[in-house]
Amino acid sequence: MRSRRRLRDTPGSSAPAPAATGAPARSLQGELRSSARLLAVVLAVLLSSVAASTAYLLLHVGPALTSATETLRELRCVQTSMLDQETGLRAYVSTGDLAFLQPADAGVIAFQRCEPALLKVAGDDRQQFERLVGMLVAARTWQQQWAQEARATPPGSTRDDTTSFFLVGKGFFDTYRTQQDRALVRAGERRDDMVARQRHTFEFTGLLDVSLVLGVLVVDLRRRRRLQRVVDAPVRQLLDTMRRIDRGELGVQNPTCDIEEFWELGTGLFGLSRRLEREQAQGLLREEAATRLAARLQVVVNVARNAAGSPSPTAVAEMVAAAAVELGRLQAVVWLESEDAGFVPVRSTPATGPADPPSPAVLRAAVEARSVRVGDRACFPLVVAGRVVGVLDVVDEAWDDEDTAQVDSVLEALARFAAVALESARLHAQTLEQARSDSLTGLRNRRSLDTDLPVEWSRARRYDRPFSIALLDLDHFKRVNDTAGHAVGDAWLRLVGGVVLGRLRTSDSAYRYGGEELVVLLPETDADAAFIVADRLREAVEACQGPSTYPSMTVSIGVATATFGMADSSELLAAADAALYAAKAGGRNTVVVASPAVLAR
Repeated sequence: MRSRRRLRDTPGSSAPAPAATGAPARSLQGELRSSARLLAVVLAVLLSSVAASTAYLLLHVGPALTSATETLRELRCVQTSMLDQETGLRAYVSTGDLAFLQPADAGVIAFQRCEPALLKVAGDDRQQFERLVGMLVAARTWQQQWAQEARATPPGSTRDDTTSFFLVGKGFFDTYRTQQDRALVRAGERRDDMVARQRHTFEFTGLLDVSLVLGVLVVDLRRRRRLQRVVDAPVRQLLDTMRRIDRGELGVQNPTCDIEEFWELGTGLFGLSRRLEREQAQGLLREEAATRLAARLQVVVNVARNAAGSPSPTAVAEMVAAAAVELGRLQAVVWLESEDAGFVPVRSTPATGPADPPSPAVLRAAVEARSVRVGDRACFPLVVAGRVVGVLDVVDEAWDDEDTAQVDSVLEALARFAAVALESARLHAQTLEQARSDSLTGLRNRRSLDTDLPVEWSRARRYDRPFSIALLDLDHFKRVNDTAGHAVGDAWLRLVGGVVLGRLRTSDSAYRYGGEELVVLLPETDADAAFIVADRLREAVEACQGPSTYPSMTVSIGVATATFGMADSSELLAAADAALYAAKAGGRNTVVVASPAVLAR
């Protein structure tokens, strides 16, 4: 471009006409052929230099660099496998849990896979090979001298000499780590050396190519002067038009050229600019729509992330309703299927007044299991395995008509996910409840007691509040099983469990402790109040009518209240057990409160 500018500024510098000098005229075709020959020579030299550098890189530098890189990768594979073995075996020796042998076994498999690959990629570098062999020998020594003995530890038990055993293993493992570090350093040095050679080759080839190009440019300057009067002006005009189109100036005018070929090119560029202008406008519209769709789909993704693993269908429904509002809807309600075959509304924010019944559109969407739109209201059924578990009910903005179809498609995707998430949450909550409940009595089980009792104990201690427990035992329960049968015994357990549940306060909780023993936690209850609660339970059981083969039953109850002299909740439970023993010894069908005298027996 500088040469063109210089030529335009100094018109007298143009080459003299053939008629004035007597030099033979050269046609445009001859000039183009001469330029083509020069270009061919330059390309031949460039290709030769590129071929030579490529051959050097492929035949020498490339394989060495690949070998060093693969060596590093296999070293890291061995490192990871050894760490998996060491970590898993240490955990297994410490706990005796067989689950920790799984990562160790996986590490052994990975080590056996990486070891031959590592030796294969070491190449002809003797120093690297020796370091790799040293590392593998150290690793095998650790496996034979320590890992095998660690695996011999019986499951469910721990070693008496765990600390010294770990120190021995650490010594072997540190030896392996030292050898591994040496091998990693050597592999890194090889890789860095090959990378440096590769860079130098590229630099040399680049300098050679630049020199050739500069030489061609010098010759080309003279040739361009000869071609200026023939093609320079129309070419400049066409190039200017192309640059303006490239910059985005699509409203260019049709270039005016006297040469037919250039005029056709200008006409083609003009038509192209018009088509690009139209496509650009359409592309902007599509980009805006895609941006809006991506943002809306991100809302669905966020709901999926936040709702994953939630055990609360209500919480999932609130997230879905909030997401529908975030997607641009004026109102959103998720109608969840209730146990009475009706629907319960869930909103992103709690309602202040009584809930309205579901609209006909909601009921229609639930019955037909398809989306229903009535005016500005749209209802999307939440379907799982052919069953409608709810309906997403939304109200559009009054002015929103352009994006309705897109938002509806996103809301349908949200509804499909919400159905799966709600069903997952329901099953999760059901599983948790089953895991915490005793299937026979309907009370919470021993596992729940082991979790809840320390929590209530800690809360009572933290806030200095009274806390009592009652331990119930069915009197002569063995006699029931022996004389009337286990079915009658199970019936009495269910009856007593129902009686206990029916007489407890909302703050209390009941558990099946084991066999015929039940435990009742009584927060915010001192010893006197706990005695009253326990005696009411005793009277209720005594008044209960059972199966005809064993129509009556009584219970003995031991009551204990937390004191500052108790170290933890287990002592409270032991005190209640002592009181229960006293109630049994005192003739049964009675309530005994733990006292120093009772505990001293």
